[in-house]
Amino acid sequence: MATTHAEHKTYVIIFALTISFTVGIFLTAALYIQPLEGELTRLGSYAERDFGWNIPQRKLRGDAHMAAEYERETDVLIIGDSFSTNGVWQPFFGHETGLSYTTLNIRKTSIQALIESEQFRQFPPKVMIVESVERELISFFKDMHFECNGRARCVDRIALQKCAGSPRVLYYEETRKTFDLTNINLRYAALVMGSSLMRCFSKIDSGDTRRFTLTNDTLFSNRRSGEILVYEGDMEKLSWRKEDLSRAACAIRGLQEKVQSSGKTLFIFMVVPDKSTAYADYISDPLFRKRENTCQLLADNGINVPRVDLLLKAAIDRGEKDIYIPSGTHWSARGYALAATGIAAAVGDHIVMPPKTPVGMRVSER
Repeated sequence: MATTHAEHKTYVIIFALTISFTVGIFLTAALYIQPLEGELTRLGSYAERDFGWNIPQRKLRGDAHMAAEYERETDVLIIGDSFSTNGVWQPFFGHETGLSYTTLNIRKTSIQALIESEQFRQFPPKVMIVESVERELISFFKDMHFECNGRARCVDRIALQKCAGSPRVLYYEETRKTFDLTNINLRYAALVMGSSLMRCFSKIDSGDTRRFTLTNDTLFSNRRSGEILVYEGDMEKLSWRKEDLSRAACAIRGLQEKVQSSGKTLFIFMVVPDKSTAYADYISDPLFRKRENTCQLLADNGINVPRVDLLLKAAIDRGEKDIYIPSGTHWSARGYALAATGIAAAVGDHIVMPPKTPVGMRVSER
């Protein structure tokens, strides 16, 4: 009996030591890979230590005026995905234009039902901005039933009082946490270790993240700045059929014509270039350089498309770091500010300032 008890005690000790050793390895790995932050590192089980940004980031708190539905009159109605519903470019836009805005989630809003609603007809916004990330352009719009005419309609200018800009956008500067005991994730550490071993032997990316080599290692601030992470969904546009893209373009132009038919609302379609598109010229694999420019194609189809893509590319070509977050799919504050500048310029191009009434003169009533 004593021998059996001793053996049992030995087993318990060995088991406890094994568990402690395993937990210790995962704990060490979790501290080494640093706290998880980016969606691309999470989806691909990459270490934030390698792909997390390393220069202080200027950030601002979101201000999207999110609404469940269109309920009240506003200067600008925005319908978009996470690039808009996070409300990060709108404060810049409001600062530059002084215009009020309301944001709806494109995934929860039927655009067709919205523009046919009594509320929209009774209180039409002066500007309607529909925003879509590039990779979801076809899935969002190719099956929408808006007919487009053979010729693109001319854009009517709108009388919109441009107000003084809102108070300047206030930033706060954030330094990424590279050590945080409260954010230790042993499960994620195990995934990173397992995925790293698989990549080492198979040379194949795992999960929903793809990794490419860059020809320029000064565009991002992360430790492995000679590499770029992109979302697996970016690859789908490489096999887009021309007829599907044409259908989507036709539907968007049809939507534009319907919105602008009343002469009261300017329609703008905002395309957010995928990360792989924005950095295509610097990705060593030429895959993304062999495809048509989506923004140019939509513009050629008569759609009011602000060339946000050109503003982003110019900043990247100037060597500005982290226009897109290295470990994520979204822009940094600088990227959102550039986008807002492009949108504000597009709105400004179509604004007609109402004539001022001379002092002492009454406006005649009809």
